[in-house]
Amino acid sequence: MILENKKLKYNTARERILDAILSGSLEKDLMLPSEQKLASRLGIGRNTLRTALRGLEREGIITKQNGRPSQVNPEALKKKRSPLRRIAWVDTTPIGQTNPIYFDIFRSFSDAAVIRNVKIDYISLITDDMVESFFGRQQEYDGLVLGEFTPPCRHYLNHITHKNRVCVDCAHPGIPHCVKTDCYLGGQLAARALVESGHSRLVCIRHKDSVVQYPPHRERLRGFSDFLAEAGIDLPQERILEIKCAAEEDNFSEFLRRHLPILKKSDGVFASYDKLGADTIHALRKLGFDIPGQISIVGFDGLILSRFLSPPLTTIRQPVEEIGKKALEIVLNPTESGSYPDIIQIPPVLLPGESILERKRKDKHL
Repeated sequence: MILENKKLKYNTARERILDAILSGSLEKDLMLPSEQKLASRLGIGRNTLRTALRGLEREGIITKQNGRPSQVNPEALKKKRSPLRRIAWVDTTPIGQTNPIYFDIFRSFSDAAVIRNVKIDYISLITDDMVESFFGRQQEYDGLVLGEFTPPCRHYLNHITHKNRVCVDCAHPGIPHCVKTDCYLGGQLAARALVESGHSRLVCIRHKDSVVQYPPHRERLRGFSDFLAEAGIDLPQERILEIKCAAEEDNFSEFLRRHLPILKKSDGVFASYDKLGADTIHALRKLGFDIPGQISIVGFDGLILSRFLSPPLTTIRQPVEEIGKKALEIVLNPTESGSYPDIIQIPPVLLPGESILERKRKDKHL
């Protein structure tokens, strides 16, 4: 076990040194800093550093002469460039405030990158200095994957000039490829789950577009309403309950209370995302509703939180694993970029919970 731990430590040190060399942040005229400076900069012990350097020397990546700093061998380095590609995940939201779907996609993306021996840097453009620095250094990466770009920051996309780039979840003008959930299909699946279980008096709860500028929400509503229309069920505007400001979101129970006349005549709710579905369950129960006895609820996202609600939320699960893996595949194959569609939509699936009552079965039983 001790030998295995030492091997892991030396391999980690080797990877850290090689990663720093590949990024161009260490060598000057192909010469590495002194061992003391290198150990300090990378946070590696001197003995571990020396062992890692000897390993790189045996591989021919660096050459070492007594009394002189280690020198990088550019020809040997080229051979290492392919399996140690560097990809940047770029977004504009502070850590902890990210849309949870982007977090799940990033987790899948980074897990796939580890298997492919690809280095991932997570870059959040949250200050002007960071923005300016990244724009000037973006070409250091082999490719970029663009995560969440909030409306105030979407003009940054005009300055991302790297040829090998792909976005996830939301398509953006000028970005060659986007990998995303087929949200229109997801909206249809939500409607189908309610209709086929005997519901016909439905409402949709969502944010007004001017409050939350998130195109997938519109696609979900369109799919939901189109399926209802094909089933002969109306969804008039008064049954689309839109949160119009932050105050209504902060006082969600009061928002629903104002719509009680409609909700009391409804038997099913489509919440446009899981967090809203969770808030709806909580608020309706406070208002005296039995869920799903009086009213059923279906969400959208498939977040882990849906499993811990009471009752567990039936939801449309986004294919975050497939999105992350496909984004990595595209960015690692820039020469084949033209063979991929501009927009790659991956179908979601229904994730059953306990928030939809089978009304048809109940009626037959009665």
